[in-house]
Amino acid sequence: MASIVVASLVMVLAVLWGRTMIEPDEPSTPAPGPTAPSDGGNGREVPPLRVEETASLTVPQEAQVAAREFTLESGKAYVATVDVATEKPADSDGVNIFLGMRLTCTDTEGEVIGTAGGTENLLTGEPVTLSNQVLLRPERSGVHRCSVLLNAPSDAGASAGTTFELDTTWTVSPAEGLAVQTAAVERLPMTIPAGSRQMTFGEVIPLAELEGRLQMHASLNLTTCTGIGGSREDGRTWCTEDDVDFGGSTYEIETRIDVIAPNGSVCDAIDAWRESIHLQHYRHHQLLHVERDVEIPDELCGDRVRVSVLIDNSGPASLVVHRESSSLISTGSRIDR
Repeated sequence: MASIVVASLVMVLAVLWGRTMIEPDEPSTPAPGPTAPSDGGNGREVPPLRVEETASLTVPQEAQVAAREFTLESGKAYVATVDVATEKPADSDGVNIFLGMRLTCTDTEGEVIGTAGGTENLLTGEPVTLSNQVLLRPERSGVHRCSVLLNAPSDAGASAGTTFELDTTWTVSPAEGLAVQTAAVERLPMTIPAGSRQMTFGEVIPLAELEGRLQMHASLNLTTCTGIGGSREDGRTWCTEDDVDFGGSTYEIETRIDVIAPNGSVCDAIDAWRESIHLQHYRHHQLLHVERDVEIPDELCGDRVRVSVLIDNSGPASLVVHRESSSLISTGSRIDR
């Protein structure tokens, strides 16, 4: 009787797992898949650690890749990064392929201690790299594990049956000194109408916590309002009919590291960077990644610095910045991907 019950339970779990595929109009990344055997490492490796794997994916399909076990120490901070580079083949059918990826790291008890991922529509012949990061602070010393789930779930369009290659890389590096991940829930999700400028992340750091260097790692999960679908988060739709325009969103991303005077005003800028980008109708979803690495001068006009990420949307469509898969990490030591 016990064997029959166990067999029935396995069948039920298999059916439930088969229902976890993402619909292509959802901006969230796929949930972690079932545990797969490690493809390398015996748990004795310690960071800095870099894992790479090239895999093929056929629409609709998902695959768990780049699994590795290694040792972390409790009480220490580590930055985990993930990069997935790919391209929709030039000879493939359909306009786009919806791709999701997610890095998941677990501790000695199998509990998730960090995830980082994102989604984007792949356009024919246009290479993209999906990048994100997460701060790990293990509560238990011992063997930990990370792996990446790749997901191309949509079989509704002409791209069904397309096979494409993905180069997956993840790293885990110790963070010496300052290491802080800004809570995305403070500002996100948000809708930025055409003609509006908004701060998506902001983090104030005392200069006493820095030792001559500041590196920021930012990823934004974006959806242009070329349709209402795909903008849902927190149980609501962030694109309304008034936000929609098939022209997509032309926006400028700006990152700043400003010095804050004792009176709270900005008295100097250590670093300012900006780039103009167009998020078009068929891309629809985008995982935008920016890194800045600067030296902190010895003498400054204030005792704090503010790291900020801003979006200036020219439109014509409104632009959604999702909380899910958006992140900002600031470190006092250099973290190499």
